[in-house]
Amino acid sequence: MTDIKELQEITREFIDKRDWRKFHTIKDLAMNCSIESGELMEIFLWRNSEFENNIVGGKDKDSLEMIKNEVSDILFSCFAIADHLKFNLEDAYRQKMSELDKRYDVENVKGKLVKIPSPDNMKKDNHD
Repeated sequence: MTDIKELQEITREFIDKRDWRKFHTIKDLAMNCSIESGELMEIFLWRNSEFENNIVGGKDKDSLEMIKNEVSDILFSCFAIADHLKFNLEDAYRQKMSELDKRYDVENVKGKLVKIPSPDNMKKDNHD
């Protein structure tokens, strides 16, 4: 089984073999991640729930392939950002999941659609 560290290394090698590191800035990598996310959203734009049901039900394999492609592009961007900033994405993800586990504890949110403000958002001054 491939782990996140291995995928991060595959991304690093891909970038280095093409000598692209010199073109990568955090701004451009973040923008690329957002653009790829937009391409994923575009697949669903103006579609109804039947579209989703057909994908989930295995009836629309072409759309599923498009979704897999865009999600992979987003992952590439995330790995490239982690590589550029030299942090371990697996560690960062585990830390984030631990924070979310505390914020959205099962006893209080199970089966409920809730949005709990992050501690960072609660600390920010409102400058309106």
